[in-house]
Amino acid sequence: MTDGFQPRDYFIPYGIFLAIVLMAFLSPSLGMFAGVFIPVPLILVYLQRGKISGLVTITGVALVLLFLVGPQLAIAFISAYGIMAATMAEATRLSVPFDKTILFGALAPAVLTGLLVLVGMSGEGESPVQFLEKALKEEAEGYLEILKKSGESPESLKSFNDFMERATPLLARIFPAFLLVSSLVGAVINFLAVRFLWLRFYSRKYFEGVDIARFMLPDVLVWVLISSIGSLMMGMGLIRTLGMNFAFVSLFLYFFQGLAVVAHILKAKSFPAWVWVIVFGLILLNPMFMGLVIGAGLFDIWADFRKIRVTAPPASTN
Repeated sequence: MTDGFQPRDYFIPYGIFLAIVLMAFLSPSLGMFAGVFIPVPLILVYLQRGKISGLVTITGVALVLLFLVGPQLAIAFISAYGIMAATMAEATRLSVPFDKTILFGALAPAVLTGLLVLVGMSGEGESPVQFLEKALKEEAEGYLEILKKSGESPESLKSFNDFMERATPLLARIFPAFLLVSSLVGAVINFLAVRFLWLRFYSRKYFEGVDIARFMLPDVLVWVLISSIGSLMMGMGLIRTLGMNFAFVSLFLYFFQGLAVVAHILKAKSFPAWVWVIVFGLILLNPMFMGLVIGAGLFDIWADFRKIRVTAPPASTN
C-alpha cells in the first residue's frame, strides 16, 4: 500500500474506469474491447489502499451493476473480472512470482465461470455440448442485436452471423480450453497494464525486477502437448474432445513463451519502442508469424534461446 494520500490515487484508477464506461456508452464494440481492462483500476485501488478497500470497491461495482442492469451482468462481472482483480492483486501484494500471479488470476475466473455453467446445465436434460451450443447461439444473437443498434452494415452483420454458425459447434467442444485461454489472455494484458502504470506513476514496490522476457514453461509440458495431439488425431468421442482442449491450451502457452523469447531478443538488442510495436503488431495480426512464435516457444525447450538454464535471474522481490 502506498504511503499518504496522493490525488493520482483517485484520478488514475477511477479515471480509467470512467473511460471504460464512456467507451462502452459510445460504441458497444469498442466497449467490449475496453472492458478487458476493467481489472486494472480495481487492482490499482487494491494495491494502493489495501485489501479491505480493494474488496469494498469490487463489491461496490458489482452492486451498482446489480441495481442498474440486473443480476446477470453483476454475476458476469464478478465471475470474469472481480475475482480476477482480487486474485491478482492479492498475489501481487504477497510478492508471488509474476507467472503464478497470472496463472492464479486466470484460473480463478475460469473455474468460477465453469461452475456457473454447470449450475445452469442442471435440470436441462441436455448434453454439455448441446447446452453450450444453445448458450453460445443465444449470446451471439444478443451481440448481433447490439451491433444492429450501433449501425453496423448488413454485410458485417451477415459475416458475423455466418462465422458464428460455423464456429459454434467447435467452440462448444473446446469451451473449457477457450475459457481458460481467454482468462489467460485477460490476466496477461491486465498484469502488464498494471505493471506499466505502477512503475510509471508509483514506486517500484511489487514489480521491481519482474522480467517478463524470462518466462519459461516446465519442460514436462511438451509431453502434454504430444499426448493431446495424439488423442486428437487417433482418439474418438470424449478422448478426442479432451485432446482438442489440451492441445489448444498447450499451444497458447507455448505462444506466450515464444512472445517472451521475442521480447528477450528485442530487449537484448536494445531496439526502440516503435520496433517493438511493429513486431508485436505483426505477430498478433498475421497467423503465419503467430505460428513461428509458437514454434520458437516450443523449440526453446531444446535451443534455450535466452540461456535461462545457465544464467541466474536478476534479484527480484516478485
